[in-house]
Amino acid sequence: MSLKSERRGIHVDQSELLCKKGCGYYGNPAWQGFCSKCWREEYHKARQKQIQEDWELAERLQREEEEAFASSQSSQGAQSLTFSKFEEKKTNEKTRKVTTVKKFFSASSRVGSKKGNIAYNQKHTSL
Repeated sequence: MSLKSERRGIHVDQSELLCKKGCGYYGNPAWQGFCSKCWREEYHKARQKQIQEDWELAERLQREEEEAFASSQSSQGAQSLTFSKFEEKKTNEKTRKVTTVKKFFSASSRVGSKKGNIAYNQKHTSL
């Protein structure tokens, strides 16, 4: 058997084991080819970038929410004004109806009718 046939397994070149940044240390597949030092630097950079993007997104969403709230408040104010006018009309209408009904059943209208009834009764009973 030749030497080549006895060597089984994976053949990896030395350059493939070195850190991807070229610092001279050996990389690790778990750290995507970086050495521990370079991995920490890359991870920290990526994490800071993600934090910055998340912060910008949060600020944008906050602004949009505030704008939507402000516009809903202004439209709600207009609706409130319209509803207020409606309520006022409804109250006035109800007051008119109550006043009219009260007139029918007020003491002055009953007194007049009682007097009329008394006079009517006196005329007809004396006959």
